[in-house]
Amino acid sequence: MKKVGTILFLVAILSGFLLRFLSLGYMGIFDMTTYHEWGLNVLKEGLAKGYQGIYFPFQYQIFEAGAFLSLKLNTDFYIVYKLINLLFDTGNLIILYLIFKKINVPKEYLLIYWLHPWFLLMFSQGYIDFQFTFFILCFILFLLKATERNYLIAGIFLGFAFLMKPQVQVIVLSTFIYSLYIYFKEKDVRQFSMFIFPAILFIDYSAYFFFTTGNPFRLLRNYLDIGSALPLTANFLNGWFPVAYWLKEPDAAIWSVPDDINFFNMGFRTIAIATLLILIFLFISKIYNNRSDNSTNYNYYFLACFSTFIFPFIMTSAHENHLFLATVLLIPLLYKAKNPFIRISIHILLLLQFVNMYGYYGYGENKNFTMININYTYEIAFILSLIAVCAFTILLCYFLKKDYGFIVNMKHLDQNSYI
Repeated sequence: MKKVGTILFLVAILSGFLLRFLSLGYMGIFDMTTYHEWGLNVLKEGLAKGYQGIYFPFQYQIFEAGAFLSLKLNTDFYIVYKLINLLFDTGNLIILYLIFKKINVPKEYLLIYWLHPWFLLMFSQGYIDFQFTFFILCFILFLLKATERNYLIAGIFLGFAFLMKPQVQVIVLSTFIYSLYIYFKEKDVRQFSMFIFPAILFIDYSAYFFFTTGNPFRLLRNYLDIGSALPLTANFLNGWFPVAYWLKEPDAAIWSVPDDINFFNMGFRTIAIATLLILIFLFISKIYNNRSDNSTNYNYYFLACFSTFIFPFIMTSAHENHLFLATVLLIPLLYKAKNPFIRISIHILLLLQFVNMYGYYGYGENKNFTMININYTYEIAFILSLIAVCAFTILLCYFLKKDYGFIVNMKHLDQNSYI
């Protein structure tokens, strides 16, 4: 019977590869054209001239590799970029297997990541979240055993992720706050070593721009300007969606409403940032008090999961793909959580992410075959956003609830007395 189960598991994994290969011929999201343009600019003019911001330099160099390969192989660029995604996607599957093994989650739960329509749609549409997710998963894997050596190694993966997409900033921020919290409680500085490589990498790229353009603050400015002139929401199903829906003009896009609106003399963005910081601090104080006395450190996994989970729900300008990493990290909780409301809420969020993205963009454009389109409207998205907020609230309460919820005494985790 065990052999049959193993065979079925391998068949499912191969099926996931097959579905991904079949979707290579789909053009995907229009952002892929922008990725290719950025890659071509860096390839032809160099990083100093080709770099335009929004994303960060290391991500641009991956785009450059995609542009180079598509020209060299004389192949449609989106196929090459998706193959690069497939490389990272496969890496994510392997690293998730190693993480699941360490925290005693059955390997069958990998199939949620590998076969769920939400993750398959993300791949078909060509979003690059698979790439920085790989580095964050490696970061988490090494910190499951938080030694001085592992702090340094984890920092390498954190550094590359930090130089890729803005979503990683919330992980760096929450991890740094947690490190400060440990220092003030214990006077321990070992955890700060994980920031050595990110700092070196950031300084290295800044020095490059200084020597090539004469501007030592070009990269720093891109990080600081990342939050300027943003919409209240950008198609993500959170609490800001209903607000934007009621504020927008009748025929305007949902993202036409800016986030610089004041509420009792406070901007929506300011309110969001303050709320985010408060929730992160509350969660840090909880996981610190529930640290395990065994050899496995779960806190950095929980911290990455929590921060990436609340970020798109709390912050303005969240896009339809911004919950991706959080949905990956929530998968183990489907096994560990005994409360059915937690499991149902996670499944609802996974389903809603799929419906929302498919409603806006479908499965992608294909020369030979077109998938079914649905009549998706802002009114439908409005209702789905309310459901998503309810699911988010349930999970948030269990994340933060004292002496219950997701975080209990970690020494019982391996015996599955988790919730």
